[in-house]
Amino acid sequence: MAMIYCRDCGYKHSDRARACPKCGRVVFDADKSIVIYLVLLWLFGVFGAHRFYAGKVKTGLAILIMFLFGLFSFPVLVAFASAGADVAAMLFMGLGLISFFAACIWVFIDFIVTLCNIRHPEKIFAKK
Repeated sequence: MAMIYCRDCGYKHSDRARACPKCGRVVFDADKSIVIYLVLLWLFGVFGAHRFYAGKVKTGLAILIMFLFGLFSFPVLVAFASAGADVAAMLFMGLGLISFFAACIWVFIDFIVTLCNIRHPEKIFAKK
C-alpha cells in the first residue's frame, strides 16, 4: 500500500482509497489517456473497448454482449421471416435488433459524455 497526495488539497492518503478522505476528490488512474479512450470509443465502441480500457469491465461486457446478440440475431430473423415462422419466434429475434440499437445508443451517449467531461478525466476513469 502506497501513500499518495490528493491533487486538490494535498492531503496524504492511501492509494487504495476511492476518494480523498479530506476533500472527497475521486481517485482515478492518471496513466490512462483521454485521447486513447476517445479513439477506442470511436473505432471499437460497439465492442466495449473503451469501457475495458477505463477499467469498467462489467459495462464493457454488457455492451459487447448486446451488440453481438443483435448482430447474430439479425440473419436468423431474416431467415425466420423468409421461412414463414410464427410471430413468437420473430418477436424473440426482434429483441436482438433492439439490443443492437441499444448498444449503439449507449456508445453514442458515452461519446457525448466523454466530450462533455474531456477536461475532467476523473469522471471517466474513476474507480467504482
